[in-house]
Amino acid sequence: MRIAIRLQIAALLLFVSAATTFGDIPIRFAKGRTSATVSGKIAAGGRVCYFAGARRGQTLTADVSSRSGKVQIFESGDTRYSYVIEIGGDQSVCVDNLARATTYTLSVSIK
Repeated sequence: MRIAIRLQIAALLLFVSAATTFGDIPIRFAKGRTSATVSGKIAAGGRVCYFAGARRGQTLTADVSSRSGKVQIFESGDTRYSYVIEIGGDQSVCVDNLARATTYTLSVSIK
């Protein structure tokens, strides 16, 4: 019985730890601005996701660059991605790395 409880507690702690480690990162826009730029490091084969709030009908555009030149937006294969928001609320933008660990710069605009 004690072993089962310990295993459940360990599984719960692992889940909570993973949820806080892999969560999306908010993009903060300066007051009156429609774009923001963030920079960071990304592991080999890694993914980093951000989110920003937008209204229906607005256009979200994301541009990413890196030293390695091997990062892209989502699985699109592109370093630039743009779409019209169909459902308002938080919108995700993920940076995927196809090569060795590198630094990147992501610019997001919502207009």
